[in-house]
Amino acid sequence: MDAETPGQLFEISVTDAERDQHVLFPETLRLATLLLHTRGYVILRGGMPVQIAEEAAERFRQIHADCMASREGDGWWQVGHQTKAVFWERNHRWRIFPKLTGAFANEWILANPFALQILEQLLGEGIYCKFVSSDTCMKGTTLQSPHREMGGGNTWEAQSFIVNVPLGVCGLHNGPLEVWPGGSHLWRNELLRRLEVNDDVQDGRNPEFEWFATLFPSRKVELFPGDLLIRDPGLMHRGTVNESEQPRSMLTISYFREGFTHDYGNPEHNLDRELWEMLEPRVKRLFAYVFEGGVPTVRPPSTSPQMTDAQVSPLWED
Repeated sequence: MDAETPGQLFEISVTDAERDQHVLFPETLRLATLLLHTRGYVILRGGMPVQIAEEAAERFRQIHADCMASREGDGWWQVGHQTKAVFWERNHRWRIFPKLTGAFANEWILANPFALQILEQLLGEGIYCKFVSSDTCMKGTTLQSPHREMGGGNTWEAQSFIVNVPLGVCGLHNGPLEVWPGGSHLWRNELLRRLEVNDDVQDGRNPEFEWFATLFPSRKVELFPGDLLIRDPGLMHRGTVNESEQPRSMLTISYFREGFTHDYGNPEHNLDRELWEMLEPRVKRLFAYVFEGGVPTVRPPSTSPQMTDAQVSPLWED
């Protein structure tokens, strides 16, 4: 008899009928919502037409090339000469905020009907989009520390979710996202701060939390064009090492519950009023707060305790 019963690596496969009707059938929606709520993430295989994903991937390659050619030093918030995309790069990881036009204005990407069905179950109908950026991992990256982010764990109810759209193959060979689906998105920041646990170091080393993460099972996520990953930003996760010549790129689209926000990300990196007015109605409403007022102002408190060696006895030992 085995001591452990590992959980299934279960994923939702969207059917042709659901794609044709732009709606998840009731049992699919029920299971997807439960998985996201309890496990902290859910994968929708075939969550958008492959052609649309490939068009976005091709456009992103052009934007990325422009940003690389436009880069001057290590400054933050640089701007691509041709595409006007705001970007920065650290540790061979690129953050690029594409303008929401052309392929990046498509409803399947910004207002994906399946993603919004699920998110409205958990965030309510007043959700809005805070920002759209890339997460691009190049050869030369180092392993990130496991971390949580964007206020996840400040309230019992979820404040926000991330939808990741792969811009090409995101495989085990080119720096996949690693997640810990053991309920880490439900950890309360109030308790972590009281116990002086630091859970938001990303590109530096965080030995205690790195050791703590080994107590829980993790999974490296493989995504392909047409898939969607929906995750709670409070889910413990990290970027891994890309040892290939193939960049690992995916969009990171942030949605918030009405009444909550976060300092990270600026929608005006993605669009101005002229671009906003050109969006399809389902997409336009997600950014209406930027141009019509009513932006939420409730911001989560800092989740990072200021720790010194004198204050904290590590949970791990060498």
